[in-house]
Amino acid sequence: MRRSAFFWLAVLSTQAFGPYGRAATRPHYGGTLHIEWRGAVSSLDPTEPDRSPAALRLDALLFDHLVGVDDSGQPRPALAVAWQHDPAERRWYFRLRSGIRFHDGAPLSPTAAAAAVQATLKGAAVSPAADGITIQCETPCPDLPSELARAAGVIFARSPNGNISGTGPFQVARWEPGKHAVLTANENYWEGRPFLDAVEIDMGRSARDQLIDLELGRADVAEIGPGDTRRGGERGRKTWTSAPADLVALVFSASRPAEDTRVREALALSIDRAAIYNVLLQRQGEISGGLLPQWLSGYAFLFPTTPDLGRARRLAAGLPPAARSLSLSYDPAVPAARLLAERIAVNARDAGITLQVGALNPRADLRLVQAGISSLDPGRALADLSARLGLREAAEPDSGLPAAPEALYAAEKRLLEGFRVVPLFHVPEVCALSARVHTWLAPGLTRLGAWRLADVWLAESNP
Repeated sequence: MRRSAFFWLAVLSTQAFGPYGRAATRPHYGGTLHIEWRGAVSSLDPTEPDRSPAALRLDALLFDHLVGVDDSGQPRPALAVAWQHDPAERRWYFRLRSGIRFHDGAPLSPTAAAAAVQATLKGAAVSPAADGITIQCETPCPDLPSELARAAGVIFARSPNGNISGTGPFQVARWEPGKHAVLTANENYWEGRPFLDAVEIDMGRSARDQLIDLELGRADVAEIGPGDTRRGGERGRKTWTSAPADLVALVFSASRPAEDTRVREALALSIDRAAIYNVLLQRQGEISGGLLPQWLSGYAFLFPTTPDLGRARRLAAGLPPAARSLSLSYDPAVPAARLLAERIAVNARDAGITLQVGALNPRADLRLVQAGISSLDPGRALADLSARLGLREAAEPDSGLPAAPEALYAAEKRLLEGFRVVPLFHVPEVCALSARVHTWLAPGLTRLGAWRLADVWLAESNP
């Protein structure tokens, strides 16, 4: 339901319940939402490779895609209202929604849409058409709408002076790269004006500072780690929580020689996932031995997660001393990353492997990473995730059609055989909220952890 229809719902509720209908929980327009997060976004350019999670969150507020996805992960109309293709599925036509304007006032023309898609879509030629765009693929591309629902379909315009403009629910009012951003509501947004007047974002804030500001009323939304979720619940704190869609894993450097397979396997077998899950993660998310979470793949339980310290010790004992000493890097921006890395080092020591733990070491032998799942389609999610983790083998059938679970399991098993990547857990994205934050019709976080702030509204301070 469009938010523009809310006016009539509000009128009917007031008429039905009289003065008691003006409940503090009834949605209304206005106010500024104050957000703090760990990440520091230095650029508003949505085409930059390897956009950070914080950058992707910001992108979701500023930009629309040619194609959207529904709650089941299927393509749905967005800035393109319809599409069709030739029998070979190589030539596609996407008809644009009419009346769309960029934040700077320029209309979304076929020429502008074609330029945006061509900037990110590889292996295809994009050209403007009468009221849409045409995409000519080099090979059959049956899943092109799904591709355009992701980074390849983001719609933006770049002015001669380099400024980036989108069509999303919010637009930039003030921008301090890496530090601060103020976004204001797009009054003419095609899905209806957001309830909020503005969103103010402070970047680079530690988890501790975020929680302090939340307690003091200086922040409305703060990121918290999965291990803090229970403590927040015990204090009555409201939260937004995604599905456990972020993979926490160990990734070995591609430059390590192939004969190190034994030390990689020994390390994998030494880790006591259950103890880490119970204590450090406070049983939030799920223990995992696979790249995809159980709720998405349906087969993750087939990958082993139980430690085998005896075999780990035997493998490590057969290695020269130099091979049993490794360096492990972690990103301090990832919740509980240091504690996780240190606990993994304790497990490794029990197996006879020494891990030197340090933050942001580019020369480390292995890294502790957290990587989000990009799609509700298991085949697409596995292909994207394996590419980002540096696993070379293709994980998706050439046809682009949804793969059977048996085929996906076989592909994922091959990806993990060399222990280049050691999956540990899948954890949710969790945000703690102030009491005045509410949502209308849709939660503030999607299942995959993307932010939906257009439906967020703020209760009055003194109702």
